Amino acid sequence: MSDLNEKLRDKTMQIAQLNQKMQSLEAQLSGSYGRANELKTRVASLESDVVSRDSEIQMLRGEIQKYKGALDSVGREVQTMKAEQTQVLSRKQPGGDEYSLKQQLVDSERLIEALQRDLRTLSAAASAVINNEPDATEKLREIVMEIGDPKYRILSLVLQRRHVRLDEIAAILVTDMSEAITLCESLQNEGELEIREGTTVIPAKKYRVIEAPVEEWKVSQPSQIFDSLESIVERTEGGESVARALESAAEILEQKLSRGGSLMFEMRRTSSIWNKQEGDKEELKYKIREWKSRT
Repeated sequence: MSDLNEKLRDKTMQIAQLNQKMQSLEAQLSGSYGRANELKTRVASLESDVVSRDSEIQMLRGEIQKYKGALDSVGREVQTMKAEQTQVLSRKQPGGDEYSLKQQLVDSERLIEALQRDLRTLSAAASAVINNEPDATEKLREIVMEIGDPKYRILSLVLQRRHVRLDEIAAILVTDMSEAITLCESLQNEGELEIREGTTVIPAKKYRVIEAPVEEWKVSQPSQIFDSLESIVERTEGGESVARALESAAEILEQKLSRGGSLMFEMRRTSSIWNKQEGDKEELKYKIREWKSRT
C-alpha cells in the first residue's frame, strides 16, 4: 500500500512539474506574441515613414524645379553684365575721360560681384533642399523672395499667401503697377497663377486642387487620416475635389475600423452632397473632427 502511495506522490509531483513547464512555455509564447506585435507595429511605422519621406522628396524636387529658373536668370544676368562691360571698354577711345571709364569699370565689377554672390547663395540654398537639410525649403523660399527673379518671387509669394493684391505685389517688388501687371500676366499665360477681377492674384488651379495621398493613408492611423483630410479640405478648391478626398478616406477607413459602418455611411453621404454642390468648409472641418472623435 505504501508503494502505491509513493507512486501516486511521484506522479503528482511529475504532473505539477509538467504544469509549471506548461505555464512557463505559455508565458514565453505570450511574450513572443507581444514582441511580434511590437515588431509589426514598428514595421508599419517605418513603412509609413518611408512613404512620407518619398512624398516629401517629390515635393522638394518640385520646389527645386520652380526655383531653378531663378538660378538660371541670375546666371544670365552675370553673363550679360560681363558682355556689356566688354562692349563699353571696346567703344572707349584713347585720351577720353579716364576717370569716367575707371568709375564705370568699378561699378560694373561691383554689380557683377553682387550678382555672383546672389548666385552662390541661391545655389547653396538649393543644394540644402536636395540634401534634405532641416528647414531648407523655407530658407530657399526666403532667399528667392529677397534676390530671385521677379517672376519667381511673385509666384512664391502667391503660393504662400494664396491671395495677393496687385498693388501689394508692386510694393513688395518696389516697382510700378504696370510692371507688376506685366509679370503677373506672363505667369498667368504660363499657367502658374490667375488674375481675378483685375486686382487679385491667386495660384493656378493645379495648385488649388490637392489629391488625397491614398498610398500614405493606407499605412496611417485613422486619426492621422482624419487630420490629413481636414488639411485637404482647408487647402483644396472645388466640391468635386473634396468629394474625391472624402470617398478615398472612407474606402481606406472602412478596412481599418471594425465598427465604422454608420461613420462610413455618413462620410459617403457627405461626399455625394459635395460632389453635387460645394458646401461650407468650416462646417465640414468641424464634422471631420467629430468623426475623428468617434474612432
